[in-house]
Amino acid sequence: MAMSKILRMRKDLGVTSYSPVIPFSLIPLVFKLGLEALLSNSKLPPVAPITAWEQVSSEIRYLIDHHERYWWRTCGYALAILLRNAGYTRIAQVRILNFFARRIMNNLGVANEPGSQRWKSFMTDDNNPIELSWDWHTGVERPTVRFSIEPIGLDAGTPDDLRNEQAALEFKQSVLRALPGTDMSWFDHFEAFFSEGVDCSPAEGHSSKVFWAFDLGEKELTSKAYFFPGYRARATNQGNLQVISEAITSAPSCTPEKLGPFNQFAEFVNEHERMGRPALELDMFAIDMIDCSKSRLKIYFRNRQTDFRSVRETMSLLGRVTGQDMDVGLRQLRELWESLFDHEGKSEDTPLGQASHRTAGILYNVEFRLGGQAPKAKIYIPVRHYARSDEHVMKSVSRFVDRQAAKQFARNKLGQRAETAVGNNNGDTRREQTPAEQIAPVSAAYAKAFSTIFTEDAISGSRGLHTYIACSIQSGGALRVVSYINPQQDKFKQVPPQ
Repeated sequence: MAMSKILRMRKDLGVTSYSPVIPFSLIPLVFKLGLEALLSNSKLPPVAPITAWEQVSSEIRYLIDHHERYWWRTCGYALAILLRNAGYTRIAQVRILNFFARRIMNNLGVANEPGSQRWKSFMTDDNNPIELSWDWHTGVERPTVRFSIEPIGLDAGTPDDLRNEQAALEFKQSVLRALPGTDMSWFDHFEAFFSEGVDCSPAEGHSSKVFWAFDLGEKELTSKAYFFPGYRARATNQGNLQVISEAITSAPSCTPEKLGPFNQFAEFVNEHERMGRPALELDMFAIDMIDCSKSRLKIYFRNRQTDFRSVRETMSLLGRVTGQDMDVGLRQLRELWESLFDHEGKSEDTPLGQASHRTAGILYNVEFRLGGQAPKAKIYIPVRHYARSDEHVMKSVSRFVDRQAAKQFARNKLGQRAETAVGNNNGDTRREQTPAEQIAPVSAAYAKAFSTIFTEDAISGSRGLHTYIACSIQSGGALRVVSYINPQQDKFKQVPPQ
């Protein structure tokens, strides 16, 4: 039908305004031209790709309550930032955040809001029930992220659940459903042993009984458990070391011939006491939730002496662990220690500043496996009590890890031909990276993560975001370094929208 005839018909019907009529044959062309014009003239900014945290948020938005939403928007968000900056794949980020969203945040208790009656968790000094960590390894490997929690029920500390007992069983069952490969044989033994006939004595300085930790691998998650022997020690009028000894010797597979490393540690504790030193405080006992033959047993203890000479003696277990690796590692540790506390040029007998808190002093652990040769010590430096600021801690650790990694690259002859074109059988002529180029993204990534989560004032003007800097001596004397982080919500730069 002719266009003029269509227009006359519309006018005869009283239609005085109308849209132009386009023949069907022209619609595809008109649509194509219009779309091209829209795209070419559009001033809209490109849409940013959705993050892993945003993806999981959209999936759980209508499934979580007020308290869970609080923990997701704070600790879940901080965890997501660390994972992304540590270089986890998108698939791994989503998997880990889903685990946190569906298994963890409903076990952190009530939201940390004014007027709320919160359980006083021993996890952190301000009772935050979660601690995050960034494992630098020795600076060469890709960093990994971990977190530890105390499972807490919504009624914990109230008359309905005075000792926070309701969350324990529910959380254990939840973890087993999510991680069916978890080995519970040692957990069940030690949980029963340390809980038998005990009360949450205020003399311990806290009421926490079990912590859980999760190592977040690219492909799998593994768990650890932490127990407090002090309750049973007080209930049975024994020392903590004796209670730990009884717990270990009665555990499955722990036959006497396999406990040589533990016996060495017990000898160290007893010798330390005979020397008239301040008593070592054996606070925690921990296990890996894997097959007993592969699991580590770990004993955490606190030394109120804070001079580096005592650090040297404790890391070597009063000379029981010696060798070149130990000598090199202690020199490395001294370097980091001096940087963290501005102790350059000071005697190793110089103590850190005064701090009377329950968690003051230096925390250590020894770890060993059944049938092992010797226990291995690890130091947890409580920078939250003694360092100048979180910014200073961050810069000191980053500089140390960068320098250590550069030395390792140099020893392995990596990056020596930085400006030389390297060819291979495929004709690849990409330039090798210098050590600085290979290292910088790791330390820069940590700084970026921290500045994304927390305010500049919180980082530069106070301390407490970093709880511990942990160091263990590896083969060759390199230090494996871990930064432990308290995600204090009042120091967040922003809280993402609900």
